[in-house]
Amino acid sequence: MARPRTFVRPSLPVDLLVSPVINSRDPCYMKADIFITSPFHIAGGSVAGKLNISTFQEVDLQLGRVAIDLVGIEEYSFGHQKMFMALAAEFIDDDHPPPSTILRQGANSGPFWSINKGEAAFPFDVNLPIDVGPGTFDSGTVRIRYVIYGTILFKIGDKKFLVRCCRDVAVAPSLSEFRKTVTDFDQEVKVFEERNFLPEGSLKLTANLSRPYWFSGGSAFVDVLVENETQFRIKTIRVRLVRRIDIYPKDPKEHPTPTMLTKTMARSELNSGSRWTGLTSNKHDAVTCEIDIPKGQLTIPLGKLKSALIKPDRARERSNLCQREIF
Repeated sequence: MARPRTFVRPSLPVDLLVSPVINSRDPCYMKADIFITSPFHIAGGSVAGKLNISTFQEVDLQLGRVAIDLVGIEEYSFGHQKMFMALAAEFIDDDHPPPSTILRQGANSGPFWSINKGEAAFPFDVNLPIDVGPGTFDSGTVRIRYVIYGTILFKIGDKKFLVRCCRDVAVAPSLSEFRKTVTDFDQEVKVFEERNFLPEGSLKLTANLSRPYWFSGGSAFVDVLVENETQFRIKTIRVRLVRRIDIYPKDPKEHPTPTMLTKTMARSELNSGSRWTGLTSNKHDAVTCEIDIPKGQLTIPLGKLKSALIKPDRARERSNLCQREIF
């Protein structure tokens, strides 16, 4: 079965937000689910997978439409949603019947096609534009989601039914867009702290990153220099990854001061053992600590969101939500 071409919906299918999942109720005539071949997708590429359907009842079930929709959704406080992108691919119409393996024998023509009881798979490959949008994002109060929906229309007799399933898709902006989102460091990425313990002495700690950029889903390596001028023995080094987000509720030119949010994303701990023996008094030592970066941590460049979100406390006031994230 040929994979259908990708096109842009002429109007946003907002009904998907209202009814993201629709089941064929008692008796259960059909079930559907979506399989995605890759967990991560980049702008300019494609989202490939299969829409699987299963029919159960020995009735004359007639398949009318099978479609895939890939939409971008902005969410504010997980209650207010706005759709800003809608791509689609349709498998069946008047001139394109279902796969011959599931068609009933005999006279059969559209717009509804009689199919056999059993299972069928509809492979798809939805092409992503280069300027797909801000990429998957989650700050705790604001989310950018990309969701793929599978919708099936069928009828039994004169009664029509809809079945729908959905699955979130992780999407990243293109490399050129990614470069616009990161913040260049003017100097070496290094932090330093010293603490005095009277009369024991001082403890100095320096943490340094070997490069300025790291990617979600991987590991970051922090070079830690410990200068122990105390009488204590150092047994543990703890590393914490903190994400800082600057939020501009309105145009940054009018309101240049952002609201800053911070969130601890990951922690790691290096204890004395086989790899590192710890540090006794009046000794210096350098060690590399590893910390895992959670998946899906992308950045929204300033002013990138394409539509307005409604604030729950001021429902009539629409404002552009612009975000810039600094690691």
